[in-house]
Amino acid sequence: MRKHPKKLLALLLCLCLSLASPTVLAGSVSDVEGVPYESSIRSLADRDVIHGVGDGTFRPAAPLTRSAAAALLYNAFYLAPVYSVEAPAPAEGEAPIVKQFYSTDTTVANLDAVLMPAAPDAVGTWAETVANTVLEARLMAPEADGSFQPEQEVTRAQFALSVMKAVYGADKKMDFLAQGKADGLLPADLELTDAVITRGEAAYLLDTATRDLTILTTMSTSDIHGNMVPYTPSGSKIEVGGSAKAGYIFDEIRKRNPNTLVIDAGDSPYNTDLANISLGKSSVDVMNAQGYDAVALGNHDFDYSFDNLLSLADRADYAMLSANTYWKDGSYPEQFDPYIIKELDGVKVAIVGLTDDGSKATTHYTNTQDIEFHDQWEVGDRVLAKANAEADAVILLAHLHSHNNEVPTKLKGVDMEVGGGNDTFGRPLNIEGTVVVNPGGVGTCVNQTNLNLKDGQVIGYTFNQIVLSSAVPEKAEIKEILAGYQADLDAQMEVVIGQSAEDIPWSSPLVRTQESPLGNLSADALRSHCNADIAIQNGGGIRAGLNAGDVTVGDIFAMLPFDNKVTLVEVTGQTVWDALENGVAGYPATNGKFPQVSGLSYTFDGSKPAGERLVSVTMADGSALDLEKWYTLACNDFMCGGGDGYTMFNVLNPNDDNGNHETAAQDLPGCKLVYRTNDYYRTVVSEYIKELGKIAPHQEGRITILNPQKNDQKFN
Repeated sequence: MRKHPKKLLALLLCLCLSLASPTVLAGSVSDVEGVPYESSIRSLADRDVIHGVGDGTFRPAAPLTRSAAAALLYNAFYLAPVYSVEAPAPAEGEAPIVKQFYSTDTTVANLDAVLMPAAPDAVGTWAETVANTVLEARLMAPEADGSFQPEQEVTRAQFALSVMKAVYGADKKMDFLAQGKADGLLPADLELTDAVITRGEAAYLLDTATRDLTILTTMSTSDIHGNMVPYTPSGSKIEVGGSAKAGYIFDEIRKRNPNTLVIDAGDSPYNTDLANISLGKSSVDVMNAQGYDAVALGNHDFDYSFDNLLSLADRADYAMLSANTYWKDGSYPEQFDPYIIKELDGVKVAIVGLTDDGSKATTHYTNTQDIEFHDQWEVGDRVLAKANAEADAVILLAHLHSHNNEVPTKLKGVDMEVGGGNDTFGRPLNIEGTVVVNPGGVGTCVNQTNLNLKDGQVIGYTFNQIVLSSAVPEKAEIKEILAGYQADLDAQMEVVIGQSAEDIPWSSPLVRTQESPLGNLSADALRSHCNADIAIQNGGGIRAGLNAGDVTVGDIFAMLPFDNKVTLVEVTGQTVWDALENGVAGYPATNGKFPQVSGLSYTFDGSKPAGERLVSVTMADGSALDLEKWYTLACNDFMCGGGDGYTMFNVLNPNDDNGNHETAAQDLPGCKLVYRTNDYYRTVVSEYIKELGKIAPHQEGRITILNPQKNDQKFN
């Protein structure tokens, strides 16, 4: 963390502020008696928006500087601090990192550039945090040379524009000043010219704009996937993440604005050893300590048994929401809620949850065999109508993957949507009157969206995406919770099972759009364990790479986090062909069903329509796949339950209308169950590595892509 001394000279000229303890008490400015705009100045002081300068005066006739303007915006709109860190020094031959602002092109791998200071010339001054924050919120803009110019004076029109962007939403395409005048949020008797605005005039303008606003703060996350401790993402040089840091920010913003909600759009547990070892209890305990109000259930919330999910719901102090998850008999699980109503400062806010109705295809079939996901649009329409009848504002937590941006076009009455399942970063989208938030993923950031209400109606928002960098303090209680779970985990995960000759990298594109050494290793272990002709592993089941050197039990848990068990089936060549066609149908998107293989190689044409892409399949002995011949095929029981669209392998999930799930597995015309083991896939891979002693998997030409296509999808 970088420390800088505050410049005392700046305190004499600019507003003094502190997130937790203002230097000058609210209402104590001493030089405003009888001056113009006294009422507005005292009103803002009473609301803790202004604190005066270092000697207790306000100096209403002095010109407003950019740093003082930033402080006013920061305080008036309860902005959470955006911290910056120094860019890591480039390695030899690397270009220096250039500052980037968040956009929908932001990924975990380029957060280094996002974390650089937005106001480089304010670094080391008292204004560093407020300048960073308002620039990232798009309320003010840097100068052409990238500087902030903290002592530059601000005009009336410039300050009015910044305030109206904070009221209506800086991402909107609109005439902010005209709308502000029409709504009575700008003073009629203050001309918005290019004349420099005084501090008193600025107080008058800001008080007029905000005195009748109710500001509801939401802090949102999604797709945490068990990432509760700091880590350095692949391709990055800066450590990010950490639930203790998120908890600190949540606590601090609640102190500033008690009208705060903390919400999540699904997939908070699973995917890391720290979450998996306790079957999600660690995630729930941490989110309890963070003070979450509600979470939506994502598809991966069902990756443990459903009974376990119900026990997690009982353990949670927050609401688990999924309006369209039902028992098969048509009743609704009493541990969940379709929506809840929260009342903040007299405003009733409905929080609704929807789960992707295709979630059965992306989790283990036994986990969802007793429930049904009802149509997300039909249920959403019905439940939102009820919620709107009871509330002034409606927030939808929508874990709908690629359908998130369709919500505003298909469902009415949503003021704000938090989208889950995409791990997509960036500024909000404004779609047919709905603010659509893309919260990022894997525990890297939190999102502040302030909903601004006037006369009980949402008229706009203020937004910032806040990376959890090393500069963010941590909440001690959460660190203690994590330390306890980590101690339990360490004892089990540190056992060395073999050696890796080199780094074996992972990313979604590496395992979901092409041949991957990780995929080859996994499929070879599976094929060897079953002595099968063929093995197929869905790329989405592989979630981490291996580093050179010792390979531990924990490494394999991270690589293969799902509780899939090994299954052997006998299939026709036609079934193999159909399975591979299914697997490449999502290409070039990073689709989890992409097939990594052993015992054969295949070629497909990326330019062809889905279902017509496969060109050839060749067996390990060089012969062509015989469509009439029967082969033994090893895979995981997720795929043999029809997961990821592999319905041609679905021998484990018979459609039993009587609700009896203890019936024998069914055979299909081109697929017969040989056996289903109780061996976890990750255990099989661990034993395979133990047997080999040292591994060095590489690409072998098992997958050939003709006419490769560009992957412009941002979700995985």
